[in-house]
Amino acid sequence: MAEAFLTRRSGFSAARHFHIPSMTGDEAERTYGHTGAHGHDYLIDLTIRGAIDPVTGMVENLDTMKEVLRREVADHLDAVFLNRDIPFFGKNAPTLENLALYVHRRLESRYGEALHAVALAEEEDYRVELRAGREEMYVTRTYRFCAGHRLHRPELSDEENRACFGKCNNPNGHGHNYRLEITVAGGVDERTGKVCRAGDLDDVARREVIDYLDHRNLNEDIEEFRDLNPTAENIARVAWERLGERPGGAALYRVRVYETDRNVADYYGR
Repeated sequence: MAEAFLTRRSGFSAARHFHIPSMTGDEAERTYGHTGAHGHDYLIDLTIRGAIDPVTGMVENLDTMKEVLRREVADHLDAVFLNRDIPFFGKNAPTLENLALYVHRRLESRYGEALHAVALAEEEDYRVELRAGREEMYVTRTYRFCAGHRLHRPELSDEENRACFGKCNNPNGHGHNYRLEITVAGGVDERTGKVCRAGDLDDVARREVIDYLDHRNLNEDIEEFRDLNPTAENIARVAWERLGERPGGAALYRVRVYETDRNVADYYGR
């Protein structure tokens, strides 16, 4: 039977700290970064799936989803101190991953098999997603770099290049402010509450991709683009190959490149 997917966004604010009894202060700082008490404005995307009602044209009324999110998430978590006020986080580190697990369980009790995914973000550049039926969790970090390029292939005539690439074939090149999303997948470690250390993933991403491409002429300065046309698709592929199979300790799942807000390429290397 055909299904449709419907997503509703909501939010809440909560505070936490990472004083983990089983960790030394140095280990906690390496794992979580800032360990002192602090808060976030969390964003949650709830996605459900189901048949489209032939009368209403809806999978579910958005007002109903809004009410579920208010009752099960916002009223329960908004303006609380997670470590103190939520028993689950008295035993489990209040990481974004564990918070997504906690929210997913509350929403699963309402939606059952209709629940498709819960995604949670604590800042613009850090997002996790838990999908129904999957044991692994997806962690996405976002990075930015600037670079210039020209889309041109020597085996094509000048006329064919202009017809294929348009203004991107400008002989003097042009530049973009690129946005790069790296998504890794893995199980949540019971002790740390994390799929991987964000700092470890950041280190690999900066060393292998951001520092390598930032403020470069891709055609002239980057070895891989001596043979590859530096399209968004090929930039994503090069990033994937340079990151390796397990950047930061978790399996690489997807590389997404935003050349502009209207031109986005995804690459799955396996």
